[in-house]
Amino acid sequence: METAAKHFEQHVELDDNVLATSAPLEISQIDRVILQVSEGLAGYPDLSQKSINLRAQLVEEKTINAAGAIQGMLDMLKANCKALEYFKGSIVGVLTGQPLPLNPPFFGGTIPKPAVEAVGCEVEVPLTDTAPDGKAKTKKYSIAASEEKETPILSNQPETLRKHSLEKSSTAEESSTSKRPRVETSSETCIEDIAAPPLRTALSEETIFDSEDAKIQATNPTYTVPTQWENLYYKRVEVIHVNNRLAKEKVQAKRYAGEPFILEGHTGWLKFADGWIKADETLDTVALLDGIHDVKVPVLERNYEERNPIKTHLPLSYYVKNFWEHGKSKYYLHQWQFPLDPKAGPLLCYKSKMLSVIGDNLLSYWLDAVRGDNPLQYLFMGQKCTRSRMHLDPGGLDITIAPILGTKRVTMLHRAAAKLESVHEKVNFHDVDLDKIPQLAFIPAWRVDVKPGQILYLPEGTMHACENVTACLSYHSFHADSGNLPGFLRSFLAQDSLTINHAEILWNAAHDVMSALEDIYHANNQVLGDQVSTLRKLDTLRGLRHACRILSLEQVLPTEDSWDWKELLDDIDHLLVRVDSSAKLYKKKNSTHESTLTKAVAALNGDEAGEAKQILETAATHKKVVKHKEQATAASTHWDSLNLKVGDIIGVQVFEKRNRAEVLQVVLDKILVQIHYSDWESIYDEFLPVSCLYQRKKGKKVALKKTPEVHETVMASWGSKGDLYNAIVLKVIRTNACYVHYLKYEKDWDQWILPGHIFRKYNNA
Repeated sequence: METAAKHFEQHVELDDNVLATSAPLEISQIDRVILQVSEGLAGYPDLSQKSINLRAQLVEEKTINAAGAIQGMLDMLKANCKALEYFKGSIVGVLTGQPLPLNPPFFGGTIPKPAVEAVGCEVEVPLTDTAPDGKAKTKKYSIAASEEKETPILSNQPETLRKHSLEKSSTAEESSTSKRPRVETSSETCIEDIAAPPLRTALSEETIFDSEDAKIQATNPTYTVPTQWENLYYKRVEVIHVNNRLAKEKVQAKRYAGEPFILEGHTGWLKFADGWIKADETLDTVALLDGIHDVKVPVLERNYEERNPIKTHLPLSYYVKNFWEHGKSKYYLHQWQFPLDPKAGPLLCYKSKMLSVIGDNLLSYWLDAVRGDNPLQYLFMGQKCTRSRMHLDPGGLDITIAPILGTKRVTMLHRAAAKLESVHEKVNFHDVDLDKIPQLAFIPAWRVDVKPGQILYLPEGTMHACENVTACLSYHSFHADSGNLPGFLRSFLAQDSLTINHAEILWNAAHDVMSALEDIYHANNQVLGDQVSTLRKLDTLRGLRHACRILSLEQVLPTEDSWDWKELLDDIDHLLVRVDSSAKLYKKKNSTHESTLTKAVAALNGDEAGEAKQILETAATHKKVVKHKEQATAASTHWDSLNLKVGDIIGVQVFEKRNRAEVLQVVLDKILVQIHYSDWESIYDEFLPVSCLYQRKKGKKVALKKTPEVHETVMASWGSKGDLYNAIVLKVIRTNACYVHYLKYEKDWDQWILPGHIFRKYNNA
């Protein structure tokens, strides 16, 4: 219970008669906690009666709210530390989904005469004389219900008093006093040690509920969907200790599901900030500014414009002396990327220790300027109520948020929320309207207050908004490893972030990891060994191998021809065959994917390497030809079955949505060029005839006279007014197609559609 009480401030905040909790807290739950505390205070009749009066004001008279009841209990229980700890721990237990104990412990005091019969026990009391063997004699006393004097509660006896047994005299007596305080414990346990259930229990354990009604309430999904006039319901953010034996599996599952979580127990994550916090938990500005006082940092106004939030840059010392130390919230130090600063980088980088429960950060291999450390590390600093708006950071990267000083409140939406933003409509995530966007009612949302010592982990794609509950200095960083490579690759192919060079990150990481494993392999007499750091690198390379394979299967990549992902894939496979003994040991029987392994072994042994390579390449070419024929046949069959005519209404899969469209034109065997608009996401890629493409020559637009080459830069005509946009040629094909108008959209969005994007034809009638 003492441990739970320490977490009280993390889960509960009271401010001017307003209660904020980490999870929904019902009046009935507070009622049960107060009842238990009042029972445990039987030895203090005045306190017990006060708690009963508070409960009556909350539940029956309704003259106070939940905040008033909790604040009243906190103030009243200052006179009894044990009861206060139990109350705090019980509230935290309720908020974290733990059941209340069947019976509360005693909190000391003396039981009035009518209540003495509730306790019957035997105790051993040391006597002043000693036995012949030198040991103190003990004498058993029975604390019986017939004693006339008020009997002291056991926890208030001298420390030499030891419980021997606590039993009821009869079952009838037990039933008659079932609502009175009882102590049930073994002979080896002191009453002071009785505590509430732990904050977190294994999901495999069955929870014991107070009643059948409590079980039904806890195990059935009720009030999970908000109405249109309510705010979103926020789920509890799970806390995971990094030294828990199941932490790795829990973290992996949370990341895959897109659910945020808090990590505790890690040391060294904020090593660069050692000495910044004084003993009184205030910021040591002298230590903070040491060596970096004149570095200019980005700041924004408290109410900033969302599209271009950064307003200006100020010297760090100027911001600290004129705004932070005076408690002014006009400006907010926002997203200072210190690793790339010539002064701050050498002082602050290469100090943080990696998190054991996640993989090696691929970003540490990216830039030569900070090779070996993550360039995407940031500091945020601001007074109470400074905040950032709900947003999504593109790039397919996970995010960590760790306060150095103060408390930061983070509100999060599951990454599925981002898909609700239509190509043509914007969703206001800052003031959610469930009547306008009802889909948001089903999307998980979380809100949590993060404090020093905790690391909030946001899986890639999580929408989030931050607010400083107190003056706060926090450390944020991005992360990429094999755990979020699927999202990282989606971002790469979509090119949704201009500042993240996905190709360079993957390429550099693969080569650096291979080089490191080669060095280890040769240094250990051609054995990798079982060092954890080595095995982490090996796991990273395995993930990178599959990433390269995915890229090698793509027909068009947003990179130049010099990035040969197939060649890199072969290099990785050659190395894995040599050094990864476990992979060879557990190779699947009758595997149909042995081409790279066979090729690598042939090259390794020098046995008919050229012939093996030729055979494998021939087989691969044959596979491609067969696959192409199958796709062409399927497309032709689908097109013929549609039998499209002008005026038909069809269903089209486009813009990551399904839309109805009217056929305006049907063409056969037409050359179309797939282009990617340079300043737009890949969902806007489309097919255009050559007549819609232009080039700029001597300041004038010139229509293309011949089919462009892949990767060629062109200008594409878009919309009814023929506006020109810079674009890159992705593909040139000859195909059947139709020109359509989307029924819900303006004429500007009319476009050419290929057979594969048409999922049905509707009856015009």
